[in-house]
Amino acid sequence: MRQMEMPAPGPISGRRAYALALLSGVMLGCSFPPSSLGILSCFGLVPLLVAVDGAQRLRQTLGRTYVAMLAFHIITLNWTGGYAHAKDPYMMIAGAITMFVHPLFYFLPMGAYHFVRKSLGDRTGLAVFPFLWVGYEYSHSLSEWSFPWLTIGNSQSYDIARIQFISVTGIWGLSLWILVMNVLAFLLYRALVPKPENITRRHVVLLASLAALYALPAAHGYLYLSGLDAQPPSGKPVTVGMIQSNVDPWDKWSKTGPEMTSLYMGLTRSLIEANPTRHPQIVLWPETAIPDYLLLPRQRALLEEIRRGLDTLHVAVLTGLEHAVVYDDPSRAPKSARRLPGSEARYDVFNAAAFIQPHVTEVPWYGKIKMVPLAERIPYADMFAFLDFMRWGVGIGGWQIGPDTMVFTDAATGTPFATVICYESVYPGFVASFVRKGAQFLTLITIDSWWDKMSGAYQHRQFAVFRAVENRRWIARCAVGGISCYIDPQGRTFDATELFTKATLDRTIYATGEMTFYTRFGDWLGQIALSLALLSVAAGAGQRFLNRKRKTP
Repeated sequence: MRQMEMPAPGPISGRRAYALALLSGVMLGCSFPPSSLGILSCFGLVPLLVAVDGAQRLRQTLGRTYVAMLAFHIITLNWTGGYAHAKDPYMMIAGAITMFVHPLFYFLPMGAYHFVRKSLGDRTGLAVFPFLWVGYEYSHSLSEWSFPWLTIGNSQSYDIARIQFISVTGIWGLSLWILVMNVLAFLLYRALVPKPENITRRHVVLLASLAALYALPAAHGYLYLSGLDAQPPSGKPVTVGMIQSNVDPWDKWSKTGPEMTSLYMGLTRSLIEANPTRHPQIVLWPETAIPDYLLLPRQRALLEEIRRGLDTLHVAVLTGLEHAVVYDDPSRAPKSARRLPGSEARYDVFNAAAFIQPHVTEVPWYGKIKMVPLAERIPYADMFAFLDFMRWGVGIGGWQIGPDTMVFTDAATGTPFATVICYESVYPGFVASFVRKGAQFLTLITIDSWWDKMSGAYQHRQFAVFRAVENRRWIARCAVGGISCYIDPQGRTFDATELFTKATLDRTIYATGEMTFYTRFGDWLGQIALSLALLSVAAGAGQRFLNRKRKTP
């Protein structure tokens, strides 16, 4: 029998390098939801590391990186353009830009890796590679251009036992674990390729380290979860209901406030009458459930109608809605504020959530802070107000950034809670800030039915699992067209609905005031990774400077 030819240990170039880069992107893409093959991400960067191992020039490293990341983006983010229904040209263009332009951001960690390797040596480059990558991921969650959707740790949402340690490290701990796994696997590949038949002590150590590192988080998680199973739920019980109306997000903006209010009040009444023994204290209506300025004086009659209905039902409602703030003094308005027709006054529109309670006059509201770049707001719009024409024309473009995070308090139970709106749920430190302010459980209101049954809704649902575990908080997730569900503090999902169905849900969850290490200290690991990444690049620059100085006569 002819012996299988093993790959050459030397530098790889040309088509073979690009083929390996492509394989890397495919593995990473197939590790993300709705695929449950998260293990692929633990080795998905190995082909890319092999491909760039022989790159002598920066452009070679960047070219191979782009191929890998392009494949990763096309597999993971193909839903962003809404190509399944092709209803909106703006969405299709924005989706294409995301898939083909965003891979360029990965030039930062891979370019830094190339630089450090060439400056400080291969061993140092591989040692700092996990910190370069995780430091980049953390930094990419900070600005208005941020897009942490593809944080590599997000690939592990189905492995509930393995992710329990993120209550200490946050999602960055998962990313770092994945990157170290990839580096060890790459070292094992390099050690085995020259003479695979000669197993040495080094091979055994690398293989044992790889196996131990893979098993350790799962072992910890199983022990933690098994200890909880024998204990009763802790915390204050709160029954939370949800309305999944399955209203078409494209048609909703042609509806009036009274029409949508009547729909949601009717479904809320049906929810309560269907199960009178488990009466919800709070019912969630999804993102922009009321496409109208309910809190403005001109809609006072509609707000009073809602209040009367809630007084009768003895239930509070958290609803998504539009909200506007008018600046009578134009000089105090942000540059991105809109102008009232026929007036010098300016105004801003917020993607908001309002908490309406029975027998309570005050209606606190929260304005969404984290926006989808380009789709919901032009990044740094106050600096680039002339780009105001780039606004999605289906009612959700050009939002202003909300003034601050908000914690609501339910008057009936005295329980503080918070809501995040849609895309905000992918920001770990941001969600933790609500818990630090006192939120004892979390709600998430979203739409998620823009993209037919493509992977976007499934990914978004799964990412909420991490926020529950990081903060050890129940999350009630209410979506217009699904997927609505409840997620417990260990990341386990309950009562998940199907996409594009009408449904009402209620479940008793538990509010708690305990804070995890991650909640208290936030993105400490991401900050450390970014600091080490910058230090390694600075050390590489310093070494190059010294080398040039020594060569100078």
